[in-house]
Amino acid sequence: MRTCQFKLLFISLVLITLPACTPATYSKEKVKESVINLCKDEYDLDVEVRIIGSTLGVYIPIEGLVDTDLKLDPKAGEKIEDVALSIHRVIMSTDKPLKFYILTARDTETIGAEFLLTGYVYDVVRVRLLDISRGEYHKRILRDFKFNPIVAGEMKVRELFGLLNQNAPGIQQVKPLFYPIFVIGIPDSQKIDILDIKAKELSDQEALFYVRTKEYYVPLSGSEVYEAIFPSGFVNEYLILTNLSMFPNPIKEVVSKHFYTGTEIRQRALQTTYVEYKDLGYIGTDGLPKKDLDEGWFLARQIGRRIKMLFEEDKRLKKRFSVQSSDGTIDNKILTFKFDIRANEPSGDDNQIIFSGILELAGKIFHSYFFEDFEGVELIDIHPGGTRLYLSRNDLESFRRGRIKIQDLI
Repeated sequence: MRTCQFKLLFISLVLITLPACTPATYSKEKVKESVINLCKDEYDLDVEVRIIGSTLGVYIPIEGLVDTDLKLDPKAGEKIEDVALSIHRVIMSTDKPLKFYILTARDTETIGAEFLLTGYVYDVVRVRLLDISRGEYHKRILRDFKFNPIVAGEMKVRELFGLLNQNAPGIQQVKPLFYPIFVIGIPDSQKIDILDIKAKELSDQEALFYVRTKEYYVPLSGSEVYEAIFPSGFVNEYLILTNLSMFPNPIKEVVSKHFYTGTEIRQRALQTTYVEYKDLGYIGTDGLPKKDLDEGWFLARQIGRRIKMLFEEDKRLKKRFSVQSSDGTIDNKILTFKFDIRANEPSGDDNQIIFSGILELAGKIFHSYFFEDFEGVELIDIHPGGTRLYLSRNDLESFRRGRIKIQDLI
């Protein structure tokens, strides 16, 4: 315990005294400018920078981020490394109190393809002080190589409206979803202009779009009553759900503001519905952060990924189990870890081994970060018939110290 306290005191003193004794190379007023200039002057790379709270975000567009196999191109990887080094140089030599950095590299050719690198400044300090190993440091960095569901989804949403306006072949079956102009208008007379699109990231695959439109048509003979309600040029709204797992046709659902019950025309409160959904994304369509990150979010994501690492790197665990998925989230100070870990040859103590391994990992990581700003952890085995387990923060600490055994919990 004294050793841990000494390490914390030593690191704290270094963080406090270094800026006081040595003038900051990069002043807090010029952090953005410093990152931009370093990338340009030393690597001839153009980047954009945004700071929100204690989070530094850097965006670099790269032509050819992915190769023909949709893997990270080696040359693109070198550019990402150069930008990351520039970020490290600035955050380690500035008097601005930064906690997190996010580097976003996005492909200018393959729409939506991006590589995200998210790190904790405290980890950079600790690895340089040799307080954690380089191997441990690399496990703490969040790496995401994926398609951004909003960027890729918006492209498909706009493409859909374009096909409607062109009356493209194969689009006939979806026209009834865009009520009412394809019902009350003369065929091929319709035109829809997009006024505004807002989007929220619901998961790594799904995005919800709120679309406002202005719609024109020539009314059918006998549709005067509709023309009074929907004059040509009226404003309409839609909610559109996309799921990238359904690519190349990711449009999962279209909900129009207006609908016919069989006896009357009614409206849905689409804007109210849209507001009720929580945006889980933290990178905007411009490649820069939308919000300030916090330790709870970062550790939930880190542990969710390290669960998979644990069961793949430990030879004993790898022989017994296969990890289908693992993920970590935080809400109302409860960290939730959902996973699908299956025994290759089921036995009676499988649950105890799986849950014990995850709890040991979570307890160890929270302790190493001195993180206490949470109320509890919930473990959920999402495999059909899987077990759920909740521990308060105090119970998790007792488990870490060996005062509570896994047999007492399951």
